[in-house]
Amino acid sequence: MTVHPFHLHQQGAYRQSRIRKVVHQLVSSNRVAIIGVLLLGVVIPELLHPLFASEQAWARPIAPLDPMLYATAAALLLAHLMLRRTSPLPFVDAKIIILPVFTVAFATVMFLMSLIFRKLGFYHLATGFLAGIIWNTGLTVLRSRLGCPVLALVGIPEVTSEMQAARVIWLPWNQTRMPSGVHAIVYDSSRDYPPAWERFFARAVLRNIPVYDLDHVSEMMTGRVRLRSKPELVFGQLLPSLPYLRLKRILDFSLALFLLPVVLLILACCCLLIRLESRGSPIFRQTRVGYQGRLFTCYKLRTMRNDVAGPLYTQERDPRITRLGHFLRMSRLDELPQIFNVLFGDMSWIGPRPEALRLSRDYDRSIPFYCYRHSVRPGISGWAAVHQGNVALADAVTVKLEYDFYYIKYFSIWLDFAIILMTVRTMVTGFGSR
Repeated sequence: MTVHPFHLHQQGAYRQSRIRKVVHQLVSSNRVAIIGVLLLGVVIPELLHPLFASEQAWARPIAPLDPMLYATAAALLLAHLMLRRTSPLPFVDAKIIILPVFTVAFATVMFLMSLIFRKLGFYHLATGFLAGIIWNTGLTVLRSRLGCPVLALVGIPEVTSEMQAARVIWLPWNQTRMPSGVHAIVYDSSRDYPPAWERFFARAVLRNIPVYDLDHVSEMMTGRVRLRSKPELVFGQLLPSLPYLRLKRILDFSLALFLLPVVLLILACCCLLIRLESRGSPIFRQTRVGYQGRLFTCYKLRTMRNDVAGPLYTQERDPRITRLGHFLRMSRLDELPQIFNVLFGDMSWIGPRPEALRLSRDYDRSIPFYCYRHSVRPGISGWAAVHQGNVALADAVTVKLEYDFYYIKYFSIWLDFAIILMTVRTMVTGFGSR
């Protein structure tokens, strides 16, 4: 889709009033967000604390210098950090993640405080939790209503339809004079720019205007790493963080061990229902390709009949799927036995979905760079799974790889947290199941 001529509605949005721009800068400021949430969540509740402490037992401080005051401040700052690192990720709606982010942050702080103190005061935690949610929701709504980011395009004649659909104002720019009111400048690293433009980019950086490569902007808007004619030029960046890779293995094992009793109870009930509905083992075993190309046995709850033949991959409305199997697939409960794969180190909670050995070999023959997805442990859920669901066709697999490569390139605890939130949505809606 061609960027120019510039659309009339974008021109109107670009010519915002000066006051509107100033307000937008304020609500987008990191300092304003921190000061506001500490003021509303810590300072003001502390000033009102004596009024409640004299009447309500749950609001009384547990010590003269109430440690829950400082714990609440720490929880608010942790929630702020999580929002700042998670909200910019593609397809993450900031308004939707505020509640789960604050819940996780405050639950973490409460757990740590319970290890130190036998009794906890809940006044500061409750007021800080509510104030933090209200404040950040208000900021998010204001940011969305005050305007869209303005990105100046330098030497880029067109952008993709996916990027055009984003809430961004694209401003074609062909002058070396610095544009006013833009949030960033986008250039194409695949072309050569004359010295005048190089000086233009340098001046922009000195004025605190970010300068981004088009590929980077595309990745942050689509959640995919585009595969060019020479994808090996991209793969040098697809090396996951080794420290986090080791830390993630510890977190995976600890969480699997903690959830094992509950999962075993659910598995026992599901296995009984599967046996009552159809013959055969309730556990399905399949050889799949995992971390660094190693083979392992993947476990799932059986969702198909054993006496009906069919293709290797599942089709839409596959007649082999049982009634109970359809529910298990929709809710993703059929993946629960993979908790043992996590304990054994074959899989992670989050990562590219492992493929069956035969399918993996077919993809490897048709897509030369397919094996790069094995640089991290496969996951029970993943970035591609929450956006694309189950796929089997070669063209869809290529798109799936682009999602997988994005995950590997931006491999971090923040991306994993965003995928966990999206997985909950997927389990509720049944997106992508077959």
